[in-house]
Amino acid sequence: MKFKANIYYLLFLGAIFLSACTFNKKEQAGGVDFLQGKWSEDSVENKNQLVSYQQYHITFTCDSFYLNIQTHSSVNLNGGACYDTKEWQEFAKGYYTLVNDTLKLEGNFVNKTYKYKPEGSCYRVGKYEEKFILNDKADGLINIKSLQKGLVHQLIRKEKLVCSSNTNN
Repeated sequence: MKFKANIYYLLFLGAIFLSACTFNKKEQAGGVDFLQGKWSEDSVENKNQLVSYQQYHITFTCDSFYLNIQTHSSVNLNGGACYDTKEWQEFAKGYYTLVNDTLKLEGNFVNKTYKYKPEGSCYRVGKYEEKFILNDKADGLINIKSLQKGLVHQLIRKEKLVCSSNTNN
């Protein structure tokens, strides 16, 4: 009887381990049609009154994003020699979702070629997660408000892209 109980216990553990694993997705999802393209923030409202501000340049392709954050700061708020230049760029890539009016970006900080960025590099490393409220959208123009920082970014589409996700994988 004890042997039979051990078999059931092992089968139960095996089922849990197998159900806990998932494979990476094989194909890209289609993403949000009106977001597909290259977007840039050409100017920042009241930038001369801000100690620090960021300008966003985002490319949305299918369900992925590629982000270039240009930071301008009149003082070194972050500490460290990396931030002494008063202007720097950070890069992130990952996946996005849009649910109702909330745009969620989830990914990782990467180097300028959008490849892996090792620990100890200048600026932020590791996970990048941010949520925005999509306030306005018009043909070629979106306003997103960062839920983390409260600032509004007005992005202008510079190039329209079409998602060509491959469904034959």
